[in-house]
Amino acid sequence: MSSFEITLLEQDWLGTEPAQFDLCSHGRIRLIIGGQVILDGRENYGISESALALLRTLDHDHTPEQHLSDRLIFHGCGTVLMMGCPIGLDWSVLHHNGQVTIKNILRWDSPDEDRAQHFNGLEVRLTEAEYRQAILEFAQQVIPFFEGQTKEFFDAQDRLSYEKFWAEFHTRVQAHTKPI
Repeated sequence: MSSFEITLLEQDWLGTEPAQFDLCSHGRIRLIIGGQVILDGRENYGISESALALLRTLDHDHTPEQHLSDRLIFHGCGTVLMMGCPIGLDWSVLHHNGQVTIKNILRWDSPDEDRAQHFNGLEVRLTEAEYRQAILEFAQQVIPFFEGQTKEFFDAQDRLSYEKFWAEFHTRVQAHTKPI
């Protein structure tokens, strides 16, 4: 068993909203860190926005003092701007000498930011290659879900945000995918 496993169990559009208006995918995730189940796949989270947040951690540290996004796993009530309600997960990702350390794991199951579940003492180290593989496999499952989808936007700013989101997403995936 790997010390870090993130599995996309299901991906869909939010509720009864027509797919063309939903700019983010949502679904169920199973997350295991250090052999401990952090997410068991029962709750829905924001899949596409979480994937981009995780892709950002391939190149940069993510800590409480130096956030790359509000959360690493978003609840799904956010937007392509990667802001939303406080429900979700966050942890520190630190890069050092070809290794990644994951620690300071917090999960918010309600909007009350003072009621986070702390996974005290849970810390794992893995190679950057192992971490990159897990994140890329997760992120690459998001892309086909959006292929061929026509989206309708509220305004020009909405469209621009969506386009920037996907430009960054694809750039980050391509930067870490080895050519065949």
